[in-house]
Amino acid sequence: MKLHSYSTVPTDHVVAMWTCAVLLLGHFFISSVQASCLVQYEQAATGVGVPKATFSSTPYCAYYGVRYGEPPTGRLRFRHSIVHQPSGSLNYTTPRSVCAQYNNPFTRDYVIGSEDCLFANIYTPRVKDSTEAAAYPVLVFVHGGSYAVGHGEKDINGADLLIDSGVVVVTFNYRLNVLGFLKTNKFNISGNFGLKDQTTLLRWVQRYIGSFGGDPAQVTLLGHSAGAGSVTHHLYIPQSKDLFHRMIVLSGSLLASWSFMYQPRLCTESYLSDLQPKTAIEFRTRAVEDFFIQNGTTGFAFAFASMGTPCFIPEPEQEEIERDSYTVNAPHVSVLSPPITKVPILISETAREFADQSKHLDGFHFYPNIPQNWTKQKVGALVSFVQNFTSHLVAAGLVNSSEEVFQQIADVANLRYPMRRLAQDLAQTLHGTMPVYYLRFEFDGQFGKAKYKEYISYLPVSEYGAIHGDDLGYIFSPYNLEEALAKVDQYREEWRIHRWTVELIANFIKHG
Repeated sequence: MKLHSYSTVPTDHVVAMWTCAVLLLGHFFISSVQASCLVQYEQAATGVGVPKATFSSTPYCAYYGVRYGEPPTGRLRFRHSIVHQPSGSLNYTTPRSVCAQYNNPFTRDYVIGSEDCLFANIYTPRVKDSTEAAAYPVLVFVHGGSYAVGHGEKDINGADLLIDSGVVVVTFNYRLNVLGFLKTNKFNISGNFGLKDQTTLLRWVQRYIGSFGGDPAQVTLLGHSAGAGSVTHHLYIPQSKDLFHRMIVLSGSLLASWSFMYQPRLCTESYLSDLQPKTAIEFRTRAVEDFFIQNGTTGFAFAFASMGTPCFIPEPEQEEIERDSYTVNAPHVSVLSPPITKVPILISETAREFADQSKHLDGFHFYPNIPQNWTKQKVGALVSFVQNFTSHLVAAGLVNSSEEVFQQIADVANLRYPMRRLAQDLAQTLHGTMPVYYLRFEFDGQFGKAKYKEYISYLPVSEYGAIHGDDLGYIFSPYNLEEALAKVDQYREEWRIHRWTVELIANFIKHG
C-alpha cells in the first residue's frame, strides 16, 4: 500500500478561496445542478438527489433515504430482509427514519425511530455533467453502537476528503437490539437480522451502485466498534461471499466478548418472561414500543457498555429454523480456518480505546457470556486471579486504584486482544495470499469528537492519546468542520493528520 505525506495544509488564503468558491457556486447548484443529481436505474426508475460541494469546491451528489430493503414489518418482522427493487420516480432529498432504539442508551427514556428503517445515504462524486467516465470505488460504512443504538450517519459529519479522493461513500441503517438480534426457537425466530440487513445492503450495492457511479467490483467494507464486529463476522458468513473486496476494521472484532452471545439463554428466557408473548402471530403484531421493556428483570438487556453484555447481539443459528443460517460457528472456532471471503484487510486501534467507558464501570453488568465448555471452576479461578493480582498492584503502589486496573484489563480484553488475535489468525490462515495490515492511531487532536466533545466533562484530556471513536474524525469530515475551516492555523496539525489519514484510507480502498 502506497503512503504519501502531504507537505501542505489549508492556509487562510486557501480557506478564503474555498469559501468564496462555495458561495459563488451556490446559486449555480440551486438553479442548474439540481438536474445533475438524477440517478437512472436500469428498470426505468429514477431518483433525485441533492447537489452539494465539498469544502474544496468539488461538486458531488447526496442521495438520502435510499431504500435498500423492503420494510421489515408485519410478516417480515424477525425475518431475513429482502432487497428492494426501485420503481417509479423517487425522492432522495430527505433523510429517512433510523431503526427503532432508545433515545439514550444509558437513561433509556423513550423509543425513537421506526421498524421501517432499511435506508441508505449515498455520496458520489459523479454528477450528470461530469466528464469522468470511470466508475468510482465504493466505501460502505457500518456504524457502531453495541448492536443496540446508532444509524448510518452516527459519528460522521460528511465525507469531503473521501469524495475529493474519488470515492463513493455509502452509509446505512440496520436493525438493532431486540428487533435486530432476538433469537428464540419457541417462535422460530433465527436471530442475526442486523447482520442479514448488512448482507442485504451489500447485495443491493452489487445490483444498483453502478447507477450512482460506483464500481460494484471495488467495494470496501468499513466497520467501527460494533460495526467492526459485524464486518469481521462477514468474513466467515457464506452468504456474504464476493459482496465486498476489501475490509477496514476500526476498534472492534468478532472475537470480542460483546460481539457474540455464547450463552443466549441467559437473556432471552428472562426477556420473554417479561414480554409474555403467547403465539408467533402475536409476536409479529405487537407495537414496536412493547419490545423495549422499561421495567422488569431484563433491564440489563439494553446495557450499552463494552464490559457489559447486551443480550441481543450476533449468536449461532440452527439450520433447522432457517436454511439461510448465519454464524453457525462460534468466532473462536471460525478464525481457526481461512475466511470464506479472502480480501485485503486493514485493522486499526486507537491509543486509549477504553478510556471513554471508565465513567460507566459501576453500571456494567458482568454476566458469564463465555464459551459453554468453560466450567464454573475455570471462571472462579480467573476471577480470583484478577482480584488477587489487582490487590497486589494496589498494595505495592504500582497503581492508584483497582478501577485503574479494571480499566486496563477491560481495554485489553474487550478490544486490544480480540483485534490483535484476529490479525494474527488471519495472517496465519491466509498464508500470505492476502495482505493484513495493522495500524495504531495515537494522534490526540481537536477533531477527536469522543474525547473533546462527548466525554470531555469527565475524561482528563491531559492524558495523551486518541480514544475509542476519535479516529473517525480524521477519516470522515470532523464534527467541528466549520470552526476548523475558519481557524486553520489553530487546527493546522489536525488538518495535516486528517489529509494523511484520508489518503492512507483512499489508497487502501483503491489498491488494497
